[in-house]
Amino acid sequence: MKSQVLKRILSYIGKYKGRMTVAVLFGLFSTCFTVLAPSILGNISTILYAGILDHKWLLSDGVYFAAGGMEFGKVGCIVLTMLLLAVIYIIAWIFAMLANNIFARLASRVVMDLRRDIDEKMHRMKLDYYDTRTNGEILSVITNDVDAINTALGKNLYSIVTQSFTAIGVLLMMLSIDGWLTLIAVAMIPVTLMASGSIVKLSSANYKQQQNLLGDLNGYVEEMFDGQNVVTSFNYQDKAIRGFDDINEALQGKAQKAEGYAGSVMPVTQMVNNIGYAISALIGCTFAMRGALTIGNVQSILQYTKNFSLPFTTFAQMSGQLSAAGAAGERVFALLDAEEEIPDPANGSVPEKADGAVSFKHVKFGYLPDKLLMTDVNIDVKPGQKCAIVGPTGAGKTTLINLLMRFYEINGGEIWVDGVNTHDMTRHELRRHFGMVLQDTWLFEGTIRDNLKYSTDREVTDEEIEAACASVCADTFIKTMPGGYDMMLSKGAENISQGQRQLLTIARAILAAPEIMILDEATSNVDAHTEQVIQNAMATLMKGRTSFVIAHRLSTIRDSDMILYMESGDIKEVGNHDELMELGGKYAVLYNSQFA
Repeated sequence: MKSQVLKRILSYIGKYKGRMTVAVLFGLFSTCFTVLAPSILGNISTILYAGILDHKWLLSDGVYFAAGGMEFGKVGCIVLTMLLLAVIYIIAWIFAMLANNIFARLASRVVMDLRRDIDEKMHRMKLDYYDTRTNGEILSVITNDVDAINTALGKNLYSIVTQSFTAIGVLLMMLSIDGWLTLIAVAMIPVTLMASGSIVKLSSANYKQQQNLLGDLNGYVEEMFDGQNVVTSFNYQDKAIRGFDDINEALQGKAQKAEGYAGSVMPVTQMVNNIGYAISALIGCTFAMRGALTIGNVQSILQYTKNFSLPFTTFAQMSGQLSAAGAAGERVFALLDAEEEIPDPANGSVPEKADGAVSFKHVKFGYLPDKLLMTDVNIDVKPGQKCAIVGPTGAGKTTLINLLMRFYEINGGEIWVDGVNTHDMTRHELRRHFGMVLQDTWLFEGTIRDNLKYSTDREVTDEEIEAACASVCADTFIKTMPGGYDMMLSKGAENISQGQRQLLTIARAILAAPEIMILDEATSNVDAHTEQVIQNAMATLMKGRTSFVIAHRLSTIRDSDMILYMESGDIKEVGNHDELMELGGKYAVLYNSQFA
């Protein structure tokens, strides 16, 4: 795991210093009691061995037996020591359970905070972040990558702390018994790290590629499922399956390599540790034969040697999950560090009179700073006027609306709404003055009533909801539905027609009661009869309000007070229908082409 990712994760853990301190103390207590146990067992072995040597052994019928018994006081001492050892193990277990429980809760809270920060970040992100990434890729970061961090913390946080204490405690106990045998155990640690280090690096690299491919796979699946109608219509199923198989096989290959390298770390470290254990046993037995160590000391230091290598073996075993968490953390924190919208002013201005006046003054904009689409846009829309925006596909019609709503920041100039510069207003205050009806009817899974309430944060009554629907003739079909206003809409509202979905979005906009309405090709996906119904509903919606209408069918905007003809991202012609037709420019050519 890279140091930057580790520091970021530790910063989240640092928010819970109190819980962390308690958990660490419990882990320390558990480790201390556990580390004492081999020393006590060694003392018991020493007493037993000494008792055996003091016996007189006789030969009878080819079998040796003890002529005398061990002293009663020594037997009592052994029994008491065994009872003490049992108590020590129980106390160590209790502290271990408490520490593990606190660490588990701590890990879950850290991940909860991480998810909350991601969710809050998503609402502050610039729109171009979403424009340049698939939904599946973003969802993969929020779900799979966060889960990888959750798995690493939940399973390993306790082990990291307790195994660190174990290594220190065991080292101190070994030094208290014999320095030379301790040196052997310590000398094997660099060998272990060198043997496993290169494998861990290979594992980390493959885990990073695995997480990236997982994001690609999720993006591909999301794209294919969303476009299933198109996939089926063009008989693309076989190619879609092959595309999935290609990514899936690449993912499988990287996952296999990552897990393979991670799995080989444990055998390598165990082999090195076993060699060290054998050397310690050989030398320890030699010391015992010379009388430099007791049998109990040899037994204790051999057990400590095994225990001393265990933390490093455990850390090596964790390398797989920690590598996956490190790769996931890079993607998660890259999202959290992505460029945000310009912060709102601390005390945003509020229009003294909200009547729907809009002005563009020398506005410049480009998605890339060195490639401007709009060089000098000037518009003055008076309250209550209908402003239509027309032009070929890609002309910048929707971009103009996005600038008005501050979905993107302008590169120069000013945009004013009701006498206030939009940069001096908070986004919440600015967007409170707007209602939108888009070509894509976004409705969420829930009741019709809840979907209608979505447009406003004020409490609306059932009477207001029904009045809004009645004003656009949406109540006619709602009453025929099972449950009426409490009917559950499926994901994407696929259980009602396109025209019905559009009527609901118009009713939703009316409930918001905005001064300015934006309609972006709201009738482009419906038939002529439904279009007429929606046009009537939109006429009700725009009545008395300033409105911006993006339309391809020019017959629907002939009555507009102002028509903006856009091309190549800039406004080329401005006027009403009659003025532009008399001008005989590009608008007139476009209009005549629709009726040729």
